[in-house]
Amino acid sequence: MRLTAAFTKLTACLAATGSRIILSGIGGDEALGGVITPIPELADLLTGGHFLRLAKQGFAWALAQKRPLHHVVRDTLRPFLPFGLGSDTPYQSAPWLEPPFVNRHNQALGGYPSRLNVFGASPSFQANVQALDALRRQIGCTNSPNALYEKRFPYLDRDLWELVSAIPRQQLVRPGERRSLMRRALNGIVLDEIRNRKRKAFVARGPMAALSIDWAALNQLSERMLSSSLGIVNGCAFQNVLAKARAGLELSAIPILRTLEIEYWLRHLQEQTVCRISDFERTRLRPTEYPVPAGLVSES
Repeated sequence: MRLTAAFTKLTACLAATGSRIILSGIGGDEALGGVITPIPELADLLTGGHFLRLAKQGFAWALAQKRPLHHVVRDTLRPFLPFGLGSDTPYQSAPWLEPPFVNRHNQALGGYPSRLNVFGASPSFQANVQALDALRRQIGCTNSPNALYEKRFPYLDRDLWELVSAIPRQQLVRPGERRSLMRRALNGIVLDEIRNRKRKAFVARGPMAALSIDWAALNQLSERMLSSSLGIVNGCAFQNVLAKARAGLELSAIPILRTLEIEYWLRHLQEQTVCRISDFERTRLRPTEYPVPAGLVSES
């Protein structure tokens, strides 16, 4: 598999410092309220029958988010509704993915959505379980057993999740204040400029800057993509997206990076001659439009 410039620099840094472990921030937003949303809190108040507090908190969130109150109420009810009724805008896949591939794997691409249950555990606890399931799939897709370092996830500590699932949701997120409990706990320990920063903008800028640095290699890669030959990606559409990213247009970095990861993975499998396509899958593709490279087709 091709080593990107960023990975090469990371490997050199680890070797120079003698480091073998990287602490990952995955799960921090999900555990400690990194996303400013009132839905889990208001859903808890709704199912618990605390209607006066529900009205008070709903009004406070509406003012903080500068939204009509009935929109906040609508969004609180949506997670309980059957699919198709719970959202105005259906899941939109990355525009460079081929429609037949999206149709076959729509559930997986949409993150296996599930609605909240009115009875049983609190809605905020159900949301935590759904978040952990999504994080499990994410780590399962990105963790490599052959990595040159060990990656650990302190925000996925079981004791931490038991704590955040037991305390009231408003301790974690408050109107206009993300990670409220964490910020208050770090008062006097972390500089106020860091503790009170509004957003993590570098998370979006970093990957896009890396795309510009590796532009020549990525442009060459996008001209003949194995994922395009397999009917997964529309190569021309993906080239256009890479060009927009290089031009500095505001785009979501995660779908682009995941598409590149799949492409590198497929090329690695081709090099190892372990990737095969069953006769059933070949019938799903259209050979005249997606010629499959000889190295990826079984001889049977």
